[in-house]
Amino acid sequence: MSVAMQAGSGIGATPLGRLFLAGTSLIVLAGPALAADLPVAKAPPPAVASWAGFYLGVHGGYGWKQDNFSTPANFEFTTDAQINGVRSKGAVYGAQAGYNWQFGRVVTGLEIDFSAADINGTNGVSGTFVVPGAATILSSDTLGENVRYLSSARARLGWLPTDNVLLYGTAGLAWERLDRTEGETISITQAGGTSSEVFFSRTPTDKFGWVAGVGAEVMLGSPNWIGRLEYLHYDLGQVATASSPIATGSPTVITTAGSQTIDVVRAGLSYKFGEPVAMASVAYAKAPVAPSSSPWAGFYLGGHGGYGWANDPTSLPLSVVLFGSATTPGSVDGTKSQGWAIGGQFGHNWQYNRVVTGLEIDLSAADIKGNTNTGVVAGTPGSTFTVSLDEKVKYLGTMRGRLGWLPTDNVLLYGTAGLAWERLERGENDLTVQPAGTTNSRFVEPFDRFGWVAGVGGEMKLGSSNWIGRLEYLHYDFGRINTDASLTVVQPGTPTFTAAFTAGRQTIDLVRAGVSYKFGPEFAAAAAPVMVTKAPRMAPPLQSWAGFYIGAHGGYGWKDNDFSTNFTSFGPVAAFDGGIKSEGWLVGGHAGYNWQYTSVVAGLEIDSSATGIKGSSVPATSQNSLTETLSDNVKYLGTARGRLGWTPAGNWLLYGTGGLGWERVHRSSADVTALPGNTTIATSETPLDHFGWVAGFGVESFIGSSNWIARLEYLHYDFGTVESTTTQASNVVGTASFSDKGGRQTIDTVRAGVSYKFTP
Repeated sequence: MSVAMQAGSGIGATPLGRLFLAGTSLIVLAGPALAADLPVAKAPPPAVASWAGFYLGVHGGYGWKQDNFSTPANFEFTTDAQINGVRSKGAVYGAQAGYNWQFGRVVTGLEIDFSAADINGTNGVSGTFVVPGAATILSSDTLGENVRYLSSARARLGWLPTDNVLLYGTAGLAWERLDRTEGETISITQAGGTSSEVFFSRTPTDKFGWVAGVGAEVMLGSPNWIGRLEYLHYDLGQVATASSPIATGSPTVITTAGSQTIDVVRAGLSYKFGEPVAMASVAYAKAPVAPSSSPWAGFYLGGHGGYGWANDPTSLPLSVVLFGSATTPGSVDGTKSQGWAIGGQFGHNWQYNRVVTGLEIDLSAADIKGNTNTGVVAGTPGSTFTVSLDEKVKYLGTMRGRLGWLPTDNVLLYGTAGLAWERLERGENDLTVQPAGTTNSRFVEPFDRFGWVAGVGGEMKLGSSNWIGRLEYLHYDFGRINTDASLTVVQPGTPTFTAAFTAGRQTIDLVRAGVSYKFGPEFAAAAAPVMVTKAPRMAPPLQSWAGFYIGAHGGYGWKDNDFSTNFTSFGPVAAFDGGIKSEGWLVGGHAGYNWQYTSVVAGLEIDSSATGIKGSSVPATSQNSLTETLSDNVKYLGTARGRLGWTPAGNWLLYGTGGLGWERVHRSSADVTALPGNTTIATSETPLDHFGWVAGFGVESFIGSSNWIARLEYLHYDFGTVESTTTQASNVVGTASFSDKGGRQTIDTVRAGVSYKFTP
């Protein structure tokens, strides 16, 4: 074989080889045309971090407070002097917990936060009063305010200008623990020397109002870590007492309450549970989106308006109110009020076939007001004394669970219950008519009162949109908001004098209509891409911890309030009482929602308990034969908390929990003064609301393979210093020097419970 033949003996040298090469050439030349007809799978969209999920975090910042009251301080001065407000500033630092829902580029959410603070400031005046030839008096008065705690429960609504940046607005309910201080220094110089007295008092108060603000968040590399910068404006309304006494021939000295506001700028860091999901920055779909099977599920915002009726059945006998005689007839009786209410609500629904559950927070401005009758007492010839009371509900707020049923796809009937708050302004009008002239005085004092709320309602979808109309009835019960008191005086040869204040339960009944916009699955689905999977999705575990739940609990509690106060301030020797240890049962209900991330379970929960936790101090006797005993009776406890747990096994959950705590406590005082031939017995019972923080831990377990869950839980409540304290230093003969101890009030509870968890 020649070399030429050897060189050409490759695959193309044979007839079969030449056919193969020809076919290959045709395929190569026809490649573009064939490729146009072949199906080619598009690459899946890149994974973009989702903002949806439960998160926990911390924050810190700075706040500025302004309290525009005006109060006189002219008791020792030759000319009138006013203390015009207090401006404060200081640090805030705390923690937040919440949940976000994402609908395309819209992000909604619920958040609760708690902050310790040191926003403080003072203001004061001083002056000199000279008594010619007798003494020179130097006096100074100082008022101070220190915000110790801040907390809020808020809705958030935001927009994503880019995938990793969220701009949002936020609004909701706000609380502060405010310490108000008063200081007075008096120095009297006489021929015999100089005497001085220094007086200082501190009164802790809990105030509520509204909060609104704006913020920005950004994902920090990992989609689970989120940084934030936030501005919040708190409006606590009037927190001081206003008065306007007008007397004939005397100067008018007016005290104004003003309004207290706080502006806070803070930065924070949160950790969001959950993994990124595959979603496109720009949504597209090749096929129509299937209708949602849960059209009522989703986050919603809305407004409402209605009318309310309030009843406060108080009775104040004129024999005590106006210092009349024991035979003075009549009384100033309770207030019946009515008026409008208008506001907003936000919440989230979860749907389980025809059962709909949810959590909702609302805030309403109100003008529910009314007056008592006018009581009249005749004094000396030509003199009369009259008094009347009035009440005005300025704000109403609630935090509630909802449970409903769908008789049709577009109609929801539901029941609702939870915690309630009101801002109540109580006014007193006094008129004194004497031959020398008249004195007309009015006093207005704001109160924050808390209790429970329950009601029913109906909602209807308005056409095929995400708008929902509602009609709702709510019953608020704030219990006794006034002081009960009795006075008995026994003297030989005279009739026994007995008088009593009685306070019933304050209630409000409200009927209101509203409309809400629900960010729902329809909108979310339209913004989502078509999901592509190579294999069927694995079925979820039979017993998931995720879902809405309601339940009941019962247990036992121990309370410690280690204060000590002097109850003979003006005597030569101080006498102290206090130090109340209490214990008793508790029973109540709870509602919440869990989100599960593999073995981690996070959630939000609210609860309310009736209790019989009560106790008394050891009786204390002063030098002037006054014996006093103090008692506490905790009527209600409530919390709003975040929960974070771990499942060591599928049917067990170990968790820690923390948040905001509340108590309604009735403080009783029994005073007995026993003197030769004269015995006076005075008792009083005052309802008080205290707020603080709560933290604890617990364990839960599924009961068999059902949706019933058993729990055992320990909670520690810390309400801080809730007692008013006074410190007095004096070198005046016959005046005692003393210092009260504010102490710290705590409650420890152990309780067992059972819950029913709804499952899709």
